[in-house]
Amino acid sequence: MRPLKLEVQGFTAFRQFTTLDFADLELFALVGPTGSGKSSLLDAMTFALYGQTARLGGAGLDALISQGERGLSASLTFEVSGVTYRASRTKGRKQAENEVRFEHLDDQGRWTNLSEGSGGVKGISERIRRAVGLDFDTFRRSVMLPQGEFSRLLLGKPADRQALLGELTGLEHVQVMQRVASDRAKELKSESASLNAVLLSEYADVTAQALAELRGEREALSGEAERLTDERERLQTALTRLRDLEKIWRQREDTARRLNALHARALSVQDGAQRAVRARRVAGVLPLLDAAERARIAQDREARELARAQAQADAAAQAVRRAEGALSAAHTAEAQIPELEARAETLKDAEADAARLRRGGGTPQTTHPQPLPWDEDAFFAAREAAQKLEKVKQDRVKLTARRVGFTALKETQAAELARLTELEHAQARVQQEGRSARAAYQHAEDAQRAARTHAGIAAYRAHLHAGEPCPLCEQIVRDVPPGETVNMAALERAAETAKAELEGRLLLYKENTLQIDHLKKVTAERALTVADTEEQLTAEEEDNRAAEARIQGDPSTDALRLLASLAARVRAAGSDPAGQRREALERIRAVRQGVQDAQAQLARTQGDVAAANATLAAAQTNAAARQSEAMHAQAALDTALAALTLDAAQARAAALPENEIAALEEAARTYSAQVAQQQAALADLDRQLGAAPFDPAQLDQVSRDLIATDAALSATRERSGVLAEQERQMKGRLERKADIEVRAAAASRHYDTWQTLTTTLKTNEFQQFLLAEVEAQLLTRAGILLHEISDGRYRLALAGGDYVVQDLWNAGEVRGVKTLSGGETFLASLSLAIALSDYLAGNRVLGALFLDEGFGTLDPQALEAVAGALENLRTQGRMVGVVTHVESLSERLPSRLLVTKSIAGSSVHRIDG
Repeated sequence: MRPLKLEVQGFTAFRQFTTLDFADLELFALVGPTGSGKSSLLDAMTFALYGQTARLGGAGLDALISQGERGLSASLTFEVSGVTYRASRTKGRKQAENEVRFEHLDDQGRWTNLSEGSGGVKGISERIRRAVGLDFDTFRRSVMLPQGEFSRLLLGKPADRQALLGELTGLEHVQVMQRVASDRAKELKSESASLNAVLLSEYADVTAQALAELRGEREALSGEAERLTDERERLQTALTRLRDLEKIWRQREDTARRLNALHARALSVQDGAQRAVRARRVAGVLPLLDAAERARIAQDREARELARAQAQADAAAQAVRRAEGALSAAHTAEAQIPELEARAETLKDAEADAARLRRGGGTPQTTHPQPLPWDEDAFFAAREAAQKLEKVKQDRVKLTARRVGFTALKETQAAELARLTELEHAQARVQQEGRSARAAYQHAEDAQRAARTHAGIAAYRAHLHAGEPCPLCEQIVRDVPPGETVNMAALERAAETAKAELEGRLLLYKENTLQIDHLKKVTAERALTVADTEEQLTAEEEDNRAAEARIQGDPSTDALRLLASLAARVRAAGSDPAGQRREALERIRAVRQGVQDAQAQLARTQGDVAAANATLAAAQTNAAARQSEAMHAQAALDTALAALTLDAAQARAAALPENEIAALEEAARTYSAQVAQQQAALADLDRQLGAAPFDPAQLDQVSRDLIATDAALSATRERSGVLAEQERQMKGRLERKADIEVRAAAASRHYDTWQTLTTTLKTNEFQQFLLAEVEAQLLTRAGILLHEISDGRYRLALAGGDYVVQDLWNAGEVRGVKTLSGGETFLASLSLAIALSDYLAGNRVLGALFLDEGFGTLDPQALEAVAGALENLRTQGRMVGVVTHVESLSERLPSRLLVTKSIAGSSVHRIDG
């Protein structure tokens, strides 16, 4: 796996969109000041691939979002086995804003989406993991090498070294295996004990003999059930025959009771038949009775209508007389209308004067010692002049306030110009100080560089002897250089101080430049504003003075004198001319309305008289006709009653409704038929019973015997069913008992196996064996690499449980790694780190390594050795990135990726050479 391009935005220090191109890099330095975001770029790679980082893991990832941003994005383009992939992730403040995408580049140079149908975020992440070939922990350990850990591995005690090696190689899974085996052994032990306890407590009485006893008892009960079944069938047949006889016997008893009941009704039925005969006799007289009654009722109703019509005619005549009197009074009041109209016209002029007074802003109480005769045009002219004069005064006040504000504006302009001058002087001073700080920084850098060179030469002083060849250049040494010591820490502090001073001057210069540019823009705009404001104020003040000069005299007093004369006229007309005029007009309207109402009332009453007289005539005619009809109906009724020798009351008493008559006649016929039917039925039932009498006690006895037999049969069958169920359960429990016995035996056997495995793993022998194998492979690989990067001088080995090096430049001398210098120790640690990276990658060839920090604490001599080793490191086509903030080390590498930070966020720039 080899990274090709990294793209981030909103990721920790990288607020803006940032691209990092690795395509043609092999050995490079990722350099920048502390806190600039170097390690954040490594976090962005693991986040794009796995959605995790080394510092946060997979939780709390909101902390990766840049301050003030809504979300982040990270995209890594990488190559595996000649295939190019791109993994992209975005994360927002909300869960719904998170997204992951996985693509690969086809032969036509187009990106194809591999995310579809992958089963969500987890499925896509799994596809990315399979493409990379490493999980998160292995990738972090093998691609991003933690230098400090390998120094501990190299110099630590054997026990500490094995613990750290187990942690780095992930051999903690052996302990996990031991815990799994222990847990499994406990489960099996518990299962075996549980199964044996169940056999002892629940299945102790479950035997084949108990099953045979249940079967014998059940078979005996089956024979008894067959006997009871036969007895029950015999009793059921007898009970059926007796119940059939009981039905016939009960039917005969019911028939006899019904026949006796019919005989008891004989007198009432005969009385009803006679009533029906009498009703049929008087049926023809009933219509005449009804007709005579209806005629009498109609005669009474028409008499009442005649009396009501006469009363209405009399009332209408009285209403006419009252309406004529009201009309005469209305005509008398109508004669006052001309006088009222003249009064209203006079009050109308006074009302107009009051309205003018209100429009002019006066009241009836307005007065003045010297009033002027009212002239409406003169009044409005004076009032308009007064309003103009008032506006001129208000404008003068506003102009005065604006003049005060203009003065403050000029003072602000003067302060800004003074501030601009002050900043320009300060800027010149800062510029001069910056030149001095740059010269001091350059001087400190030169001194530090010379000291490093001197320290590097001094490192070989012990190998130099006058008159002998130099081991480096092989020239004859004429004079051995003095062994002076250089205080590199003081020089570094001086360089850092000079650099901080220079950066401070640069930052102050930028800040002053921004303020000067801003003040220049503001003062230029302020000058234009001051000029325009002053010109406009002067013109408006002149216009105000001219407008005041055009107004002569005192227009407000003139308007008041005119209103005073108008108010006097209004007071003379009364306190409320408008109300008095409304009262006069209302009286005129009321008088005229009264005349109209009296005329209308008279017309209505005269119409009511005519209608009442017509109604009276019609009522008289109807009353005479109803009286004649009543006399004729009574005569016809008297004739019919005489023929029957009955009076009206007797005829009414004998009369019945037609449906009642028909019902009485039908009841007589039905009674005769029912008596004959019941007598025939009684004879037939006597024949069916025969000579043998029916005994209800015999039926009861047979019924009780059948119930007892049913109960005994049910109890027998129930007991047989219980025994059958017990027999079935006993068979099942015997089978389960056999199964539990088999499971208990298997659990006991498996427990022995897992307990043995637990004991074996607990002794740490297996883990120690694995660690020894891993350590041997690491030392072999690291020894080969150390031999290469140390110019063939050193090899790593293991002696007496400790790490040692073989010094091939000193006749193969073997000595402990703790005797190595700082630079040599780093080279050995680097060799171990790269060897472990290859080991963890397994059969996959890793295309990239990142060495994160570990250089800041090295002395100049060690840094020189490290730089030389890195220059000699053969990458074998693998990209190697060194993450550091030590510029002297980064400058020795072929390429540099410089990370800088600012207020807008961090950025990356590539520097080659």
